[in-house]
Amino acid sequence: MLFVLVVAVTATANDGTYYTKGNQLVPLQETSISVRKEVLTISLMDNGYACVDVQYEFWNPETKVRRLLMGFEADPPYNFDYKFYADGRHPSISQFTVEMNGQALAYRNAACVADTLPIVRIDTSRRYYVWDNNWLYEDDGRDEPLDFDKGIPFSYVYYFEADFQPGLNRVHHSYVYRMSTNVGSPFIVEYKLTPAARWAGGRIDDFTLVIRADSTAKHFYVFDSVFDGTDFTVCEGMGKLRRPEHYGNPTEVSLRNGAIILHKTDFSPRSELYITAVGIEGIYVDNRCVTGGTYDRSTRIDWGPYEGMLEVPVDKAFRLRVMRNLPFAHRGHVFKDKRLREYFESLWWYMPDPNYKDDTSDFSPIDWEFVNYKED
Repeated sequence: MLFVLVVAVTATANDGTYYTKGNQLVPLQETSISVRKEVLTISLMDNGYACVDVQYEFWNPETKVRRLLMGFEADPPYNFDYKFYADGRHPSISQFTVEMNGQALAYRNAACVADTLPIVRIDTSRRYYVWDNNWLYEDDGRDEPLDFDKGIPFSYVYYFEADFQPGLNRVHHSYVYRMSTNVGSPFIVEYKLTPAARWAGGRIDDFTLVIRADSTAKHFYVFDSVFDGTDFTVCEGMGKLRRPEHYGNPTEVSLRNGAIILHKTDFSPRSELYITAVGIEGIYVDNRCVTGGTYDRSTRIDWGPYEGMLEVPVDKAFRLRVMRNLPFAHRGHVFKDKRLREYFESLWWYMPDPNYKDDTSDFSPIDWEFVNYKED
């Protein structure tokens, strides 16, 4: 079956720490079963985590029940200090559930050789050394250089047996994962779409992608060339969309307490989905900030404001006012002060909301850092 795993990546320093990538729910054996429908919902939260919810409809053309071994493959973390779980538990995934035709299914875990079909389990009776986070080497206790030719690329796999009734079958899958970051982006979400080709026909007949920002505001890019020109629309809450000319014309999204949606039929993905926050510094072209960068409620201030960041003025007094008002602008505060109003209205992501009452009850620790911002 087609399991979606959208799991994210986190970057620190100039590298990045990748907690995992998303993937489809896939058959672990050959099958004639096809994917009639998939509704993938990715919810971006303020605590550094994302929730993935997937509704599938599969078609079994046979006249009898077909028992199929299915699996969810999760890449191991990268640049992240973690314990290798030989039993297959992924260190960055939680609240994993799967239901089929209204009944909860029990699943098992395994550490397996990456991208194998059928799956090849890692021999858990041996000791392993994790190198570069996603390669395993046998550890015999001797202090010798690694033989890189003997490394095992591995994945964490969640697998289970599913009984497909003749005709239509419905599968519901959900989980929570820790999103990735890097020095320029508060969050990154990668999702593997191409494994859909493992199902009969190599495509998804009816595909819907929903990206949500409930009770928060997010400013991000969706690198959506995989959808061959199909566009997102705002389906809930406050949001705006545009296609900037840089970076291959992704969809740029400013979304507050709402959702965007994309629908495509006969979808045969040839590449993967990539979502990334615009980041506090924005994107510059010819030394000019063309995105009017933003910040995320989960992003700490690790450096002082530079001239040009968020198009913040050189005037220190006004710069401090801008920084301290960012959490309120993020929520749609309508500024009476002419200078502040003109400044925030010049930023593309800003969406004024006359109904916002300056309620600070949902302020995160990062919001309060901005409210109390000082410069040395």
